[in-house]
Amino acid sequence: MIMLLLSRVLAFSQSEKFDRDILENPKKYGEQFERLFNLNEVGTYDTSYVKGRVILENGYTRFKIKNKSAWKPYRENIVVTQIDVIYTKYPRNKEFWRTNYYELLANRIKELFKLDSSLNSSDFEWNIILQTDCNNEAQTKKMFHGICIHYFEIEEFENPIRSTEAPPELDSVDLSKYSLKVQNFIRSQGGIGDSLVFSTFENHPEWKKALVVMDWTGSMYRFGAQAILWHSLNFKTSGIQNFVFFNDGDGMPDEQKEIGKTGGVYFAHANNIDRLIKTFYLVGKRGKGGDEEENDVEALIKGMNRFEDFDELILIADNNSCMRDFRLIANIGVKVNVIVCGTKYGINPQYVNLAYLTGGSIHTIEEEIKHLSTKIKKNDLQLKQLTYELDKENLFVIKSPPKRVRFSECDKFTTLKPLVIDPHLDFIEKHGGVSDSTVYTVLNRHPLWMDAAVVMDWRPDMYTQSAQAILWYKMHPRNSGIDYFIFSNDGNRLLERKKKVGKTGGVYFVKSNNSRRVLKQCEYVAKKTGDNKPVNNSMMEASIRAIQKYSNAKDIIVIVDNNSCMRDFRLLKYLDKPVKVIVSNISGPINPQYINMAYKSGGSLHTINDDYYNYVFTSLVESGQDLEINGVKYSLNSEGLYDFKDQKLRGKKACKVSTKIGFIESLGF
Repeated sequence: MIMLLLSRVLAFSQSEKFDRDILENPKKYGEQFERLFNLNEVGTYDTSYVKGRVILENGYTRFKIKNKSAWKPYRENIVVTQIDVIYTKYPRNKEFWRTNYYELLANRIKELFKLDSSLNSSDFEWNIILQTDCNNEAQTKKMFHGICIHYFEIEEFENPIRSTEAPPELDSVDLSKYSLKVQNFIRSQGGIGDSLVFSTFENHPEWKKALVVMDWTGSMYRFGAQAILWHSLNFKTSGIQNFVFFNDGDGMPDEQKEIGKTGGVYFAHANNIDRLIKTFYLVGKRGKGGDEEENDVEALIKGMNRFEDFDELILIADNNSCMRDFRLIANIGVKVNVIVCGTKYGINPQYVNLAYLTGGSIHTIEEEIKHLSTKIKKNDLQLKQLTYELDKENLFVIKSPPKRVRFSECDKFTTLKPLVIDPHLDFIEKHGGVSDSTVYTVLNRHPLWMDAAVVMDWRPDMYTQSAQAILWYKMHPRNSGIDYFIFSNDGNRLLERKKKVGKTGGVYFVKSNNSRRVLKQCEYVAKKTGDNKPVNNSMMEASIRAIQKYSNAKDIIVIVDNNSCMRDFRLLKYLDKPVKVIVSNISGPINPQYINMAYKSGGSLHTINDDYYNYVFTSLVESGQDLEINGVKYSLNSEGLYDFKDQKLRGKKACKVSTKIGFIESLGF
């Protein structure tokens, strides 16, 4: 009796799949009734025992369940994922079926709900399976007719026997099976609607090592499932590594929800699609959201803590829901790419602010917006049909808000109180603090450098100078255009005599998106360097490799040590993209190698006080005049490269300004 009562309560509280009127009048609502199912065909339905499913038999043209004891009514530890209603497709044309199809289907469903009313749910997929290996009624009668319930047990799912075992190898048949399952689930949730999520991933194949965080409350199932569908269809090339689902508290009463402690956050590795699909069913069973507000930022932070090794952080968000934990954005420190679902009446300013504050991007069905800070005109930002303005807290609010939009109430949650960023970087403090602020000063002077790759001299004498680029990025998340950091430590611990031009190595790459990974990379590359303090560097090699790896970068910024020579200067001719050279440690004349790096690449040269753009170099060359910087003159040598005009400065200690290969070098020494 208690179990029956519990079953009824659960059936009432969940989203019912079948309306009573439809079940009682199946002929009247025939086509509408059938659309509640996915239609699939097989030769013969396999009824052999498989763990995780129960076969209930009706019999040919019958609706009573013959083996009711095979399925126990509602159990807390069971998650149903799929229900198949199995028929035979004979005759081929439904119009000639002897039995009234809709009435039989309704009676079978009603009998199932008499057995367990909690199964009347839209949380999982419903399929009609038509068997086609039958050519006459005699063959048809011998085939199975009934219902199959697919499920899994939570205990076995959460505590596998071998939790460290590798995910199963998947062939094309397996992947097709999983893709179909996700497609059927989406259809069961009302269809794909718009293809925003699928299209966004399709348009960004460069998103690698991605962490996808998604709202998994009732109305968002079909949007989040598109990410899983895209991943399953592109499994071999997909850049998605991990998924995070959040349901805003596992059904917790609304009044008990605390910011940062709401819960209902679940994790899944992308390489195990079976467990991934089971996870989204489990999350749906545990909770569907409750109030309008949700715990997006809590889920982002918990996902980042669980899966630290990622390059892209992607949030699939419900535009019509508020983030009750908006104020926690100060704890993210990572670019967030926000896919905003349901933007018919404009974009919720909370998600605009999330992208703006983290330096991320916004993706809607109509457009994609990056670098929001560059699109602000006179304190206003125009997106879709709404205009946003910055308030006293430097957060976007709708300038003339429409009267009836669901997200109009989100303003009460939109506060940072205030956003304070620690103006220090532990790595810099650890290595003696800032003695030369050139790098920070130059970057601060050029906030419009966008889509940039920063190549850093990462030898011990340059740690605190180069790390200022990372500090600047940390302090300017809203308008930083730095996308990549490249560390060059000149060959790790390789002995000087073994260093070959163009093959020295010790070059490491990391995307700027994940600040935690960037800071770990600082320490990692430093450990690879050890106490080795090479006099020369291989910054030309590092710059060329950066350009090759990040061909989409618009600005290449190179941080160099004025007191160090590039042993690989002769590779200058392979520098086929303009380079912005920031010169630090200037205690005398500027090293002509770095002047030529800027001049010959078509780039620019930057010191703590001055910027020298390429038109300066080219105009002087055309007029036959010398270049003068800080009272020191440079003239063109026989190779057309700038060198000290004063012969005394071209001494033995001066860096070689030539791209010619000497005889010894030509022999490979």
